[in-house]
Amino acid sequence: MVHEIILKPMEKNPPFESPLAIVDVETTGASSLYHRVIEVAVLRVEGWRIVRQFQSLVNPERFLSPTIEAVTGITNADLALAPRFADILEDLWPLLQDSVFVAHNARFDSAFLKQEFARAGRRFNPKCLCTVKLSRRLFPEYRHHDLTSIIERHGLTCEARHRALGDARVLFDFLALVRAQEGKASLEKTVHGLLRTRSLPPRMDPEVMQSLPESPGVYLLYGASGELLYVGKSKNIRERVLGHFSSDHELDMCQQVARVDARPTAGELGALLLELHLIKELHPIYNQASRSKKPLFVARRELTPEGYARLTLAEGDMIEPADASRVVAVFKNRSQAVRYLTEAAKSHGLCHKLLGLENPRSYCFGYQLKRCSGACVGEEPPDLYNLRFDRAFLRRRVAAWPFQGSIVIQERGGDGDSGEIFLIDQWCLLSSFSYSDFGQGPFIRGSHTFDYDSYKVLSRFLLDRRNRKTLRRPTREELHILLSEDPAFTAP
Repeated sequence: MVHEIILKPMEKNPPFESPLAIVDVETTGASSLYHRVIEVAVLRVEGWRIVRQFQSLVNPERFLSPTIEAVTGITNADLALAPRFADILEDLWPLLQDSVFVAHNARFDSAFLKQEFARAGRRFNPKCLCTVKLSRRLFPEYRHHDLTSIIERHGLTCEARHRALGDARVLFDFLALVRAQEGKASLEKTVHGLLRTRSLPPRMDPEVMQSLPESPGVYLLYGASGELLYVGKSKNIRERVLGHFSSDHELDMCQQVARVDARPTAGELGALLLELHLIKELHPIYNQASRSKKPLFVARRELTPEGYARLTLAEGDMIEPADASRVVAVFKNRSQAVRYLTEAAKSHGLCHKLLGLENPRSYCFGYQLKRCSGACVGEEPPDLYNLRFDRAFLRRRVAAWPFQGSIVIQERGGDGDSGEIFLIDQWCLLSSFSYSDFGQGPFIRGSHTFDYDSYKVLSRFLLDRRNRKTLRRPTREELHILLSEDPAFTAP
C-alpha cells in the first residue's frame, strides 16, 4: 500500500536554494546491481519544513532472506501484496524532482533508486547530500557516524529503526538539530561545500558519464587526440571520475579530458593490480608527472667474508624473486636511504662502513667516537652485530613468502557468478584470468619478476587475516588455464 500525506508547515524559515528530498530505502541486499528495493520513504522539505511525505512497501519480485526479515521486520508475506516499483513511480517522482537528494550513505540509496528507475525506463541522476559525510565534516572528533551512533550521540529518537520512514524522519531531526547548533549560515556553507558543482569538461558527453559503472574498477582518461592522460582506480568508478571534475587541484588535466574508458573489476584487489599494470605499461601523462621518474633504491643484506651483515644500495625497480629475501628496504631516492641508514646506525649502534655510508680503508669514524662496537675491525662478534642489524630493518624488509608454493586468490563479483582469479607465488603475479556467464579469458598479464609496488598491494592483502577465505591452492584446471597463457610455463 502507498501512503502519501500532505503535512502542514512546521516552521517559517528561508529555504535552501533547492528543496530537499530526504530519502531512505530498505533492500533485499547490499548490491544495487543484483538486489531490489523493498521499502522507500521520502520527506519533501522546502524552507526547512516538511511539506510532503511518501512511504510505501515495494514488491521486489523475489524472496527476502531471513536476515533481511529479521533486521527490518518486513516479511515476504508483507511484500506479496505490495505494489511493484513501477507502480509507485508516478507518485514518488514529484517528491524527488528538482531537489537535493539527502540520505545516510547517499551513494547506497541513490544507487538503488537509479537502478529501479532504469528498469522502469527512467533516468534518475540526483545531486546528493550524504549525511554521513555531513556528520564527519561537522563532528570530526567522533569515530563513528552510522545512524545508530548519531541517534545516541545527539539524543534523537526513532520510532521504527531500519524502516524507511522512521530512518528518514531521524535524518530530518538531525538536520534540524545541527542547523540550530551551527546556525543557518554555517550549515548552508558546509552543505554547499559538500555539494560542489561538478562541471564536465567541454569535450565530454554527459551521456557517457552517466553510463559509467558504479562498481570497483579502473578508469582511463583520454585527451582529444587520444593521448592517455591518467589511470586511476576506485570502489565506485563513476563517483571517482566525477570527483576529478570537482577538484580545484586537477583543473589543467580535467579540461583536457575528452573520453573516459572504464574497466570494472570484481573487487578492490583486481582494481589495484590492474591500475599498477596499466600505469607501468601505458605511461599516462599525469600519473608519471605525479611520481618521480627516477628508479627506486634497493637495499640488500649480504655477508662479509668474516660473517658480518653488510648493506648494498643499488638503483632498480625490479627484483628477481629468488633475490627478494635479501631485500631489507626499498627507498624512493638516495637521500631518503641515507637519512634512514644514518638514523638506524645511531639508534641500533650499527657501523657506517658496513651500512655503506662510509668507505674507509680500516675502521669507520664512529669507531673512533665509540659509537661503533668494532664490527668494521672484527672486534664485535658477528652474531651480536647481525642481530642488531636485522632489528633495524625489521619493519621495512620484504616479508618472507608465507606459503608453500603458489596460491590462488579469487575475487567474486556482486552477482557471485563472475570474478577474477590470480595466481601468486613469491609475491609475484604469475597470471590471472576473469570469468563470467559469457566465459573466461586473460585479465592481467603475469610477470615473473618481483615488483615492489605490486608487493605492497599483495602483502597488505595476503597478510590481512580477513582475506584468508579468498585464498586456496590452485586446481590443475586453473593452472592449465593460467599458465597456458604464458609460453614460459607448462601445466603440470
